[in-house]
Amino acid sequence: MNKYCLKGLKFALLLLSSISLAAEDVPASNVREDVLTSQAIMQVLFGLALVIVIILILAWVLRRVSNLQQSHQKMKIVSSLSLGTREKAVLIEVGDRQVLLGVSPGSVSLLESFSERVITASPDSEFDKKLKQSLDAGSSE
Repeated sequence: MNKYCLKGLKFALLLLSSISLAAEDVPASNVREDVLTSQAIMQVLFGLALVIVIILILAWVLRRVSNLQQSHQKMKIVSSLSLGTREKAVLIEVGDRQVLLGVSPGSVSLLESFSERVITASPDSEFDKKLKQSLDAGSSE
């Protein structure tokens, strides 16, 4: 063995023996303390109050964020048509008006604005209909 390893091993054994001797010198009555002191109870109550305050603050923030998101629900995409690899025409409904926009990677431009509805938003698209048909056919087998 290397002489440095032997010196390290001797030091570790000496350290462990001194720790075990120090632990034996402490009387058992001093090791156990009363857990329900007034300071411990106050610390637990303070921690509980802090957690409740954090929960209330997070609830307030989430309510504010959800209100911001709900304000945009009056605007929805009625239809979209791809015109090329990166260009599309999008029909958006805002309140009782519909707006046709041209969307490309660098810009969004107004193509036409309609005061009355041109297309009504259909809840079932072609994909939805085909998916429902295939699921119905699979369940009947």
